[in-house]
Amino acid sequence: ETTNACGSCPRNTFTLSGATSIDDCTPCQNSGEYAKPGSGYCEKCSTGEYYDETANACGICPRNTYTLSGTIGVDGCTPCQNAGEYAKPGSGYCEKCPQYEEFDDLTGGCVCMTSFDRIGGTCTCKDGFTLMGTSCSPCELGKWKNESGVTSCTRCEDTLKGGITEFEGSMSQSSCICPRGFYDGGEGKCVEVKEGMNSEEVGMKLESVFLDPGFWRTNEKSEEVRECPIPDACIGGNETNVCREGHKGHYCATCKDGYSMDPFQVCKKCTATVVDSVLTVVAVILVVVLVLGLNYLMKKKFGREAKGKTVLKRCKNGIKIMFASGQITAALPTIIPAVALPKNFKSVVEASQLLNMNLFTFVPMGCFTEEFSYYMKTLALTVPVIVAVGGLISMGVVKKRPHLFTAAIAITYLTLPTITTTSFGLFPCEPFDDNTEMLRSDYDISCLANGRDVWVYYGYLMVGMFPIGVTLMYWLLLYRVKDKLKDEDRDNIENIRGLKFLWEPYKREFWWWEVFETARRLAMTGYLSTIQPGSFFQIGAGLIMTVMHLSALAWCRPFIESRDNIIAVLSALLLVFTFITASVMKSQKMVEDGYEAKNLGYLLIAATFVIIVTFVVYAWHSLNDLSKSSDTMAGDAFKNSIGTRSGSNMEGIDVNISFDSGLEMKERKRGSGFRSENPMHRHVEEEENEGKK
Repeated sequence: ETTNACGSCPRNTFTLSGATSIDDCTPCQNSGEYAKPGSGYCEKCSTGEYYDETANACGICPRNTYTLSGTIGVDGCTPCQNAGEYAKPGSGYCEKCPQYEEFDDLTGGCVCMTSFDRIGGTCTCKDGFTLMGTSCSPCELGKWKNESGVTSCTRCEDTLKGGITEFEGSMSQSSCICPRGFYDGGEGKCVEVKEGMNSEEVGMKLESVFLDPGFWRTNEKSEEVRECPIPDACIGGNETNVCREGHKGHYCATCKDGYSMDPFQVCKKCTATVVDSVLTVVAVILVVVLVLGLNYLMKKKFGREAKGKTVLKRCKNGIKIMFASGQITAALPTIIPAVALPKNFKSVVEASQLLNMNLFTFVPMGCFTEEFSYYMKTLALTVPVIVAVGGLISMGVVKKRPHLFTAAIAITYLTLPTITTTSFGLFPCEPFDDNTEMLRSDYDISCLANGRDVWVYYGYLMVGMFPIGVTLMYWLLLYRVKDKLKDEDRDNIENIRGLKFLWEPYKREFWWWEVFETARRLAMTGYLSTIQPGSFFQIGAGLIMTVMHLSALAWCRPFIESRDNIIAVLSALLLVFTFITASVMKSQKMVEDGYEAKNLGYLLIAATFVIIVTFVVYAWHSLNDLSKSSDTMAGDAFKNSIGTRSGSNMEGIDVNISFDSGLEMKERKRGSGFRSENPMHRHVEEEENEGKK
């Protein structure tokens, strides 16, 4: 049914002046044009828009699509074709994000690509990173970069030869450090660590080099690292912590105020040192009381004449041998401060310090005065001995008493090693890289100080008097009477009795052995003290000397009594084992209280115990021999008495006397002469004759 009214031209058609029918409505001809129903013209959507027939309006092209002059339908919006291009919704063209940026759907804009940072409005690489391909990567090990951008990282090698960085992505030149086993010497290169420097630390500089325990240097600028003569005094660390508590100075070898050195030259608080000294004095007093008590008991049992002297003689020689050996062992901490010994055996060595005849080993002079230097110690050790020996010799000459000469010789024998070591200690000085030169025996004393020459001359004087003079005196005293010393009846020769201390234990053909023994003791103490302390050369020299001495003892067997030869050989073996142990521990860097070191210590202690037990067994055997011979001696005396009074030899009668069975007299075949013999050792008879005289 038709209506008599005007109708609207359909969508996308138009008429300018009306039409008589719908067929006269003109369709839009150009691409992208559209016309709303009843329109008089076609129109186009704007750039970036498309005509939406459903909505009968222009829509916006979706994100990453575009149109230059509008289009019909969303499919008419052209997608961006090139990589990295984008288009915002309603765009008439595709565009690219700035370099190192990408379009973000969430924000609708460009953002920095992964690994890039926006710095100053631009996406780039931050400090410590550089462009690697299309992303920022951290600077490699050994490189650094202290600014943003895509420039390359700088090599540490360019500023610190051999340098590395501890981590990737280093942001400054200070990140360049030296690797393990090297340190920054301050001259633009890494220097290989020296012995004593910690080789496990990374990034060490000369000022902060870590030292291993047992090493020391003068200051934080010094590249000269030295091994400490007293390893326990140097605990290692950097420039702020290298000395053990209580230690200071060169090699950490001197004590701070309130501390004093023990026999192993470790500084201890004065309170502990004084207690140790008191205990030592008490121990010395007990030893003296024990010796006097034993002397009294032997005299009470055997009398003061021949038998008592024989017992003392037999014990004296063994004690003398063990004393000489123990004196060398006790001197080791002084001669070789860096000697490596098991901790348990060190206790034995410390207990034997009394043998050194050095009072200042026990008295903590540093706790009482700061003025008691090594020079004062030298005077205190030498002057009293010179006065005592000189006084005894003078009295011996005036009063013509040989035993005073013997006493003077005994004093020189007892004190010679200690005084020799102390005298030689006045000479060695050690220069350091801080322009100082210190006395090796006391690093508190400068060898560049005024008055040094006086003490050097005094040292020459003491060396001439003791190690040279005393040894030469022994030789001259023995040589001028060597013919008498070879005599079978030398025990009864009056004018050599004052020299008994030098020849009594030895066989007649070895009248000179005491001189050899003295030279050996001096070499083991004085000479060794002049060699670099703690060096393998010093330990090796000591080992060679002990082996040579052991060989000489085993070959010559110079002592009259076999037991003395055995004790001497055992004592020499102990010294050989001691030096071998020190060498092994030093070469293997054993811990002094480790498993192996402990076992070595137990062996040394056992060897010491064997020597003492051997001596005690022999002494006890001698006492029993003398005790058992008392009955026989009484019988012989009775026979002699009867024979003398009757004026005959009592032919035909045997007389047997026993304190258990009484007196027996039996008839004996006539013609056999009566003869009394002393069943004791030949030396007992000689002592009896001497006692009678």
